[in-house]
Amino acid sequence: MTLDPKEAAASLDDIAAIERRTRETLYYGRVADVFLFWGVLTVGGHLLNWFVPSSLAWAWPIIDIGGFIATVAILAWKFPAMRRGGGVGWRWIGSYLSVLAFGAIVIIELSPLTARQQQVFWPTLVMFSYVLAGFWVGRFFLYLGIVVIALILIGYYLTGAWFTLWLALVFGGGLIAGGLWLRWSA
Repeated sequence: MTLDPKEAAASLDDIAAIERRTRETLYYGRVADVFLFWGVLTVGGHLLNWFVPSSLAWAWPIIDIGGFIATVAILAWKFPAMRRGGGVGWRWIGSYLSVLAFGAIVIIELSPLTARQQQVFWPTLVMFSYVLAGFWVGRFFLYLGIVVIALILIGYYLTGAWFTLWLALVFGGGLIAGGLWLRWSA
């Protein structure tokens, strides 16, 4: 059996699409736990801020530092190449730290911000990084980032005093739902 050039090109395109989808699915399965973990942390953090408003100053640094350390451990476990000093996990950690550094610079430059403005800034910045990741690793990240940013902004303008609970629902809940979808799709 011989293939003409058009059939051969179509077959190669099909193989490339399958390879891309396989790589995407494997990646989704590896990062699902990170989504779930951060979803639970952010729900807990926002609920803590709602019920104990004085915790705002100390809770988030503890949540963020502990969460970062746990994220490194999860990624090292899920991406074996990272334990050997290479792999995609280290790039994600470097990207994460770069986004946080950028956020800190923006906060310093725009200070003083109200607590509410900071509450909207950080989750929006994090989800914007998901939008950017969506261009590289899979459309799911892009869609999740856009939807959660839109919901955060809707809540910022419409929820009034309930904004902290809104963030627990849409930011933390969005990450949990995203992690469950990633697990299911992988």
